[in-house]
Amino acid sequence: MLLWRWPKCPSEWFRYRMVFPWEVSSRPFSVLATSAQFNDSSGDEKLNCDPDNEPIQRRHQSLSSDSVVVQTLRYLRRKPAVAFAYFKDTQTLGFHHDFSTYSEIVQILSHSFQAKMLVSLFSEIISSTDRGGPEILTVIDHLRKTCATFQVLSFAVNCLIKAYTSRHNAQATLEMFCHLCRLGFAPSVWACNFLLRFVAQGSESDMVVAAYDQMMRFQLTLDAHSVTIVTRSLFQANKADKALQVWVTMIDMGVKPDVHGYSSFVIGLCDCGKYDLAYSMVSRCTVLQEITQERVPIEAMAYNMVIDGLCKEMKLEEAEKVLESKAKHGSPPDLYGYSYLINSYSKMGNLEKVCHHIEAMLSHGIEINCHIVGCLLQCLRKLGMISEVIVHFHKFRDSGLHLDGVLYNIAMDAYCKLGDMSEAVKLLNEMMAGGLTPDKIHYTCLINGYFLKGETENAWQVFEHMLKENIKPDVVTYNILANGYSRNGLVMKVFDLLEHMMDQGLEPNSLTYGVAIAGFCRGGNLSEAEVLFNIVEEKGIDNIEVMYSSMVCGYLHSGWTDHAYMLFLRVAKQGNMVDRFSCLKLINGLCRDGNVEGASTVCSMMLEKNVVPDVISYSNIVSAYCQRGDMHNAHLWFHDMVQRGLSDVIVYTVLMNGYCKVGRLQKACELFRQMINVGIKPDIVAYTVLLDGHLKETLHQGWQGIAKERKSVLLRAKHKKLLREMKDMEIEPDVICYTVLIDERCKAEFLDEARILFDEMLAKGLTPDVYTYTALINGYCSQGEISKAEDLLQEMVDKGMKPDVLSFSVLHQRTLRCRKTHS
Repeated sequence: MLLWRWPKCPSEWFRYRMVFPWEVSSRPFSVLATSAQFNDSSGDEKLNCDPDNEPIQRRHQSLSSDSVVVQTLRYLRRKPAVAFAYFKDTQTLGFHHDFSTYSEIVQILSHSFQAKMLVSLFSEIISSTDRGGPEILTVIDHLRKTCATFQVLSFAVNCLIKAYTSRHNAQATLEMFCHLCRLGFAPSVWACNFLLRFVAQGSESDMVVAAYDQMMRFQLTLDAHSVTIVTRSLFQANKADKALQVWVTMIDMGVKPDVHGYSSFVIGLCDCGKYDLAYSMVSRCTVLQEITQERVPIEAMAYNMVIDGLCKEMKLEEAEKVLESKAKHGSPPDLYGYSYLINSYSKMGNLEKVCHHIEAMLSHGIEINCHIVGCLLQCLRKLGMISEVIVHFHKFRDSGLHLDGVLYNIAMDAYCKLGDMSEAVKLLNEMMAGGLTPDKIHYTCLINGYFLKGETENAWQVFEHMLKENIKPDVVTYNILANGYSRNGLVMKVFDLLEHMMDQGLEPNSLTYGVAIAGFCRGGNLSEAEVLFNIVEEKGIDNIEVMYSSMVCGYLHSGWTDHAYMLFLRVAKQGNMVDRFSCLKLINGLCRDGNVEGASTVCSMMLEKNVVPDVISYSNIVSAYCQRGDMHNAHLWFHDMVQRGLSDVIVYTVLMNGYCKVGRLQKACELFRQMINVGIKPDIVAYTVLLDGHLKETLHQGWQGIAKERKSVLLRAKHKKLLREMKDMEIEPDVICYTVLIDERCKAEFLDEARILFDEMLAKGLTPDVYTYTALINGYCSQGEISKAEDLLQEMVDKGMKPDVLSFSVLHQRTLRCRKTHS
């Protein structure tokens, strides 16, 4: 395309006239006119003469000389726009530019910093390389050798990279960039960032990292924006660890991120779920600010995202610290940060913290909204403070706060739980009068409330009204109806409901059937539950494991543990598995009924499916084997529990007690020390088991060859050692522990010490039970002090205790023995 350029003023026109002494008024300045001055053409020659005239032919011939074009370009060096127009015009007239002409025009445009023209020129060279044009790197290398200033060379490289991105993909551009670096060029920060942005826009994160690595290898200068580009790409690819590595490297190199850089990095960590790293990042910035007294700016959004992430992971103390740091360093608290904390504490049921943060919001002038109020009411409901839910609802309503449908539903549910259905219905009407439209959740709430009161007809009327209002019920609504009817024993209503559900285009799912089966079982209609179970199982349904689980729990609720176990085995044989809750309930039921082998089978099958039982189920299995005296299997399950990190003081105590019962006190003592070594603190029950174990070993094994007095001394020494440990751990004896100690003193014939322990109990406010009195009565009787024994028995009766058979038997036998001795 020709660049038509008219002189801007008479003086400029005159200068053109002096340089090019031919007529220019008849047409714009052209290539032919420029070439004429170097061919001694007469000024009388006209540009509009016949093309066949000899002067024009000579001008065409002059364009065939590279040196003429180069000389012309050099003459126009101070007129880069004219030079570029001349360069393009000669090309239009068919002149084939070579290395010398391209190098000259590159020199002109680079030194005059003509970015647009230079990018266009470089794009042309890149495109013409395959058509016999010069190599772009050769041209730019020639510029490097002849260029006087780094600024000009850096400008040219910037334009080259920009031109290359318009003609090639990221891979080719990166390769060209590396060639430039190997030739000795040092692209500017702008060029590096331009390339990183280009690569990040259309490539995977690996390509961005490759570009970054090449820049680091060539020791190029990068800035905070470079870090942001690279780390953002890595975060988008969920490669937070690599992003952190890049960040740390750049910080160590002295790159100081700006406001957006810090915030972008923190937000990226949050997007990848690395909330701990984001928290560390915020903490690091806080410490850095406190040390240097220089503000390390982080945007409010970044703070809030860290708080939100920590709250999702229920790391609420850390979240509160971030909120404090946010306020401390110039970013005032806002609604979002507080709402995340209030919502999380509400889910935990921590009412104190919920109220604390609401008060803090108000103190900062932040108005609470319906979401915050909803969190407060949900927390109260979670804690069972139903009346308080209603009180606070009316309080906020009367304050003029805008109430949404969620708050009305919470209040309606509270009234339903209190059985005040008339107030619940009033709230529904008030809600509609205020312009809010009830949805299926509100009507379902009322249906559930009526079922809780046993008013099944009213529940059905609400359901029919819901249908008349064209509010389509969902599966939850039908499940509540099915559960309500089944628990109230309305079997046919349940089957009618399931049919109605299908008529409405909703297919009952496994949860619906499971709810109905569970309801039948809770309502004492086990046979109806079995009928429905058999029908559905024969028909087949998705997620049938839910229904199996309901039936297993139904059998257990009805006391049919063996049926539940048989169903479990049949389901397992089919390749299915009931849910974890049902398995745990079955294990505990089997242990209670003495079928510890069945409980072990269930537990083993759970582990095969990578489902780990809870501590209670493990402890029940260990306890059941201990009661049988099968310490081998008890220890095997205990060891498996320990290996999974589930052991606690209870299971240790259960196993210790088992070993004591079979006369293996030494093994019980080893377990006791093992428990302390792994960091589990013994409780009073554990110490009582050992105290009782030492007593039983002394009595049953007899310590043959040891005198009676010596036995008593050894026994008292062991007991004193354990009591000292208890005192060091600040563990106070309870009634059972005192009973064991009193029994030991009585059997060792230290009645005075036994009585002192008995009085010590009373002084501490502990009430002796029947076993405590019986132990002391037995001690008095054994020493022939029948009157004291009778006094204790009378004391028991006076305190309203009913002596058991053992107490009377001990006193009766000791009295007879005493009388025989006297006679």
